[in-house]
Amino acid sequence: MHQIKIEAPTEAVYRALWAADLGVSPVIKGLLGLRSLPEFVLHPRRPHFRDQKVTLQKLIDSGFGRLAEEPGREIVLGVAGRFWRPTGNILPFCEENFSGPVAAGLARAVWNFAVQYVGASSSILSTETRVVCGDPASRLKFRAYWLVVGHFSGLIRRLMLNSVKQMCEGK
Repeated sequence: MHQIKIEAPTEAVYRALWAADLGVSPVIKGLLGLRSLPEFVLHPRRPHFRDQKVTLQKLIDSGFGRLAEEPGREIVLGVAGRFWRPTGNILPFCEENFSGPVAAGLARAVWNFAVQYVGASSSILSTETRVVCGDPASRLKFRAYWLVVGHFSGLIRRLMLNSVKQMCEGK
């Protein structure tokens, strides 16, 4: 879990979460570009969206599904696939992938953003990701993948939270 204190009311933080460019950081752009490199090399003629804003809606449009939302407080996104593969690693969103056991050969990730009231003009914005694998072989592949990308993924999430903070506090 990652969190950041923001000097703004919860309603303003939640609105900023939806409006902020979560990928504005050059570090995030570089890491996302590195992650998409195998797809670019294998399919150079396909359109790539390197220079677009990364918003929550853009994440939803690109394969993360909205699993739940408590407006003004929390959004929960989900994605399923074989995250450890260099290409073709995300399945098109389907709610059935999030009910019942995870199929063998797949992993399911659930990612939330939550805003917590601290005071009249202070909030805590947090994010947490949980992953479940469908079988021991998938779990082993995911763990190897996570050894490589885990720290970078945490950095991306912290920078995303900071983008919302900067939007709210005008810094």
